[in-house]
Amino acid sequence: MSAAPTIGITVSLDPGAKIRPGHPYLYVGRGYARSVRAAGGVPLLVPPDAEPEDALRLCGGFVISGGGMLPERLGAPPAQASEQDEAEERIDWDRRLIDGALARGRPLLGVCYGMQLLNLHLGGTLLELPAAGVDHGGGGRVAEHAVAICGETALFALLGARAQVASSHRQGLGRVAAGLRVAATAPDGVVEAIEAAGALGVEWHPELDATGPAIYRELVRRVRERA
Repeated sequence: MSAAPTIGITVSLDPGAKIRPGHPYLYVGRGYARSVRAAGGVPLLVPPDAEPEDALRLCGGFVISGGGMLPERLGAPPAQASEQDEAEERIDWDRRLIDGALARGRPLLGVCYGMQLLNLHLGGTLLELPAAGVDHGGGGRVAEHAVAICGETALFALLGARAQVASSHRQGLGRVAAGLRVAATAPDGVVEAIEAAGALGVEWHPELDATGPAIYRELVRRVRERA
């Protein structure tokens, strides 16, 4: 049996405001690493302190993990006062990693912020979610809701026509970037998944719900297939 493939997981940055005042930290939910391990991969956290080229040399695929709000400079709607933008350093590093991974055909899974960044980086837009309708969570709060999965997509082959997902976001996709296709929507019409060759983005958090095993196994399978 071939060795388990290494999957890079990007991390968020705390300049010293959240975890331990005055001390900078890197952090990411443990569920990402546990999901990669359960799917047969070796999880490796990849921080902006490494060059994207180093991460691409070490890892066969990547998870762009969830994070904070994307800023107005990228075309995102203004964040609410209670929300915090993701660190510029992380955003810029993640974008370089996305470029390198797509250029090399490395499988990518974008989760929440990761899906939104992928869409923005490739030329799409974001919007603020409507106050009424489906509860998408956000602000650290997770809400469950159903999604309808589009037929003839890779995601449909994994999950079928419907799934119940764990959601926590305040921003959503507006215009979907050229080269990406919508793979799932919420009952209120919010785009919940996008995909392209080698890349899948989900607005929900599969590491927190029953969709995770299939989604992470597929990521690991694609990495093995390319090895």
